[in-house]
Amino acid sequence: MKTKRIPALILVLSMALALLSGCSNSSPTGAFSSFSANTLDGSAFTQKDIAAKDATVINFWATFCGPCLAEMPDLAAYAQSLPENVQLITVCLDGAGNPVGVKHTLDQAGFQGITLLDGDENFMALCQSVQAVPTTVFVDSSGNTVGDAVIGGQKDLAASFTQGVNQVLKASGKAEISIEGK
Repeated sequence: MKTKRIPALILVLSMALALLSGCSNSSPTGAFSSFSANTLDGSAFTQKDIAAKDATVINFWATFCGPCLAEMPDLAAYAQSLPENVQLITVCLDGAGNPVGVKHTLDQAGFQGITLLDGDENFMALCQSVQAVPTTVFVDSSGNTVGDAVIGGQKDLAASFTQGVNQVLKASGKAEISIEGK
């Protein structure tokens, strides 16, 4: 009887580790300097939209990912707390075939920002390099990723993301931000 419990225990432990660390363990590679993507509302989003801000936070998520869905309300609140020179966008990696479901998820979380669903070859190559969700990268106005990606759900999303944003701003010679008290 005890030997039947071992495979079940291994399965439970594997699932717990996946939930604690996100849904895999790698970050996107490449630059966001030349691409075109389609937003949930049907607009186009390009490097020009990234160039309009000093820093862009890009959160990759999927509708099947428990940690992604759990952090979505914190992500929505964080996006609302950002100053004008910083933006947060999301990329729903499995959203192109289910825009209604993606919109429902975002509405439930209170996220009112830009969500990308699909795009040109350059954008899709960036998306395919994401091997963990949630994954968040920090991009300067030239489209270059700066610092380390944040992979997996965060206990203090605002602090983790603000650190990444401030790395981008500092590297660009811009004033750092603080979101405390907002």
